[in-house]
Amino acid sequence: MVLSYEPGVKSRIMVCVTPQKSCQRLVERGAERAKETNGEFCVVYVNKNNDIYKDLKEHKILVELFEMAQKLGGRVSILVGRKISDTLAEFADENDITEIIVGKSLRSAFEVLLHGDVINPLIKRVEEKNIIVEVIE
Repeated sequence: MVLSYEPGVKSRIMVCVTPQKSCQRLVERGAERAKETNGEFCVVYVNKNNDIYKDLKEHKILVELFEMAQKLGGRVSILVGRKISDTLAEFADENDITEIIVGKSLRSAFEVLLHGDVINPLIKRVEEKNIIVEVIE
């Protein structure tokens, strides 16, 4: 999915969210960075299993995050992909993203070993494109 941006915009910030209330701080940071750099921002969520309506509680939180992003002037996208880091990196490349904002994983070291890490593979994928990744605690 390719977003259309205003011509002349140099800063394009991508905020990566999961269906958690704590992601509100990421959306706020993305809007703040866009304002600081006279740029634009988008909020993206990667759905791994094609069924966004599976859990209504998660869906409600995502809707709230998306509404918040739009009120702050951002765009929203739901991406579908099996490997989250690859899906995010491809979207960033296709949309000329200059910065990515992600939240520090709340997973334990054991869970990261079991399910894998998203942030480090994402950083590796985008560093050759000179895309800055900001990890928010």
